[in-house]
Amino acid sequence: MKTRDKIIHAAIELFNEQGEQNVTTNHIAAHLGMSPGNLYYHFRNKEDIIQAIISLYAQDLHHHFGPEQVGPVTLQVSMGHLDHIIYVMWRYRFLYNNLPDILARDPALRELYRKLQAPIYGFMQRHMESLREQQILLVNAEELQNLVHIMKQILLFWIAYMHTLQGNEAVTKPKIYEVIPRVLFLFRPYIAPAHQAELAELERYFQARINNGE
Repeated sequence: MKTRDKIIHAAIELFNEQGEQNVTTNHIAAHLGMSPGNLYYHFRNKEDIIQAIISLYAQDLHHHFGPEQVGPVTLQVSMGHLDHIIYVMWRYRFLYNNLPDILARDPALRELYRKLQAPIYGFMQRHMESLREQQILLVNAEELQNLVHIMKQILLFWIAYMHTLQGNEAVTKPKIYEVIPRVLFLFRPYIAPAHQAELAELERYFQARINNGE
């Protein structure tokens, strides 16, 4: 792995473990056993490192939620997409935890982040519309928009919410998975009776992930 990539991945690890606001470039350099000068050869400051992390985050979003990922939609397909959402939230959990502060420090980064979110929100919109067209999701256009909007809010701020509740206690992956039963609960009243058993299967799957500490 190239030195630049090592710095990026070390920063993600430390930001996730200790909180982005508590980690400096000196901490990252020390973690890698390199001099600060060597780190500054690749990145001018911590904000540059965060920008590089956001670029990596963008790649993950495109890989899991790009236009080519949209195909025939079922609730079983939804399960895979929800798993991908948890993967991204877990890998970049520091970002979800401290997002307003990080973006407030850098207007250019704030604009970049907003642009990056457009594809995933578009993906969610198309996915829900497909469920509606197949009469799996029984909602009108206004209800669908409200459901998607609320789901965005829950997913985007879930980690910050958990940190607020737990204080200094670390947010584990099972704790992040706990957001999925909440999302499924939100949609349950709108799932067609013929697909309620399939929804219950999804709920059992994600509850097992939580119980097993995955």
